[in-house]
This record gives sequence, C-alpha cells and structure tokens, in this order.
Amino acid sequence: MLLGEQVTLREWRETDLPALAELRNDIALQALLMARARPNPIDRVRSWLVKRSNQTDMLFFVIARRSDDAVVGYVQVAALDLFQGTGDLGICLAPTAQGRGNAHEAMALLYAHLRTASGIRKLGLRVRADNARALAFYKREGYREIGRLERHYREGNAFIDVVLMERFLPG
Repeated sequence: MLLGEQVTLREWRETDLPALAELRNDIALQALLMARARPNPIDRVRSWLVKRSNQTDMLFFVIARRSDDAVVGYVQVAALDLFQGTGDLGICLAPTAQGRGNAHEAMALLYAHLRTASGIRKLGLRVRADNARALAFYKREGYREIGRLERHYREGNAFIDVVLMERFLPG
C-alpha cells in the first residue's frame, strides 16, 4: 500500500468491484482511454482484475481516497521490463475525482515506488491527440511527445491520431 495525503494506491478487493465496474462501464471515459466499450458485469471486471494481478509484467493499483478508502480510479504499468527499466503507463480516474490533484499525487506515489522497488527509470504512454486535458496533464507531469500514430484509433467512423509520450522518472 502506498499512502499519500489524499489518495492511497493499493491492491484491489472484492468490495471494489462495483466502483471499478462503474468505471469500466463509463462509455465516454473508456473511449478517452482508447478501450472498446462493452458491457462489463461484475464477473467480467473480476476476471479482468485477476488477469492483471497474475501478469508478471504488469503492476496494477486501485486509486482510493485516503479519507474513506472509496475507489476513485486505477493505475497500471504494463509491459514492465525490469532489465531495461521501462513500462507503459495507463491511468483511469473517475470524472468526479479529476481536477483535484488526485492523479498528480497518484503519479508521484507510483513514480517513487517504481524507481525504488523495481528500478524502473522510464515510462511511456499513448493518448488520443484530441484529449487536450490528458495531454496537458501529462506535459505537466514531465512527459514529452516522441511521436504520433496517424489515424490510429477508431471511434465510430472517425480515425483519431494517437500521441506517443515518455518521461524519465526522478531519482
């Protein structure tokens, strides 16, 4: 468990399933994350979590409010390569928890943990080019654009560019 002032990063629990299912079923939010929206009943969310928990190249944390332990999102680092010291970042934060410093604090906790516990030195990510809020957040977090996949993500009949970003972790 990683404790911040506002949030905690921790393992998922059975009691988290309804809140995580709500996030996974938020069609607009999942579209911003470039995930295919589909019905996610509790059993499917549980299977998704178990799969992530059992992957040796994945780190997954629930983001919970420290005050009441309520789930406000999740963060994951996929494609963890301990030899190279790299991984791919993904974060999902409930719309009601955005703009309150929760993501920034969760990232600071994650960066410190990755650097000290795993020797991870660099994270990469992909973000929709039309997601101005996420792009601004990542730039404030020290990420820089390193490339672009043109017309890469499909939403309906439109194809949207995807921005590739990376940052080196402090320390």
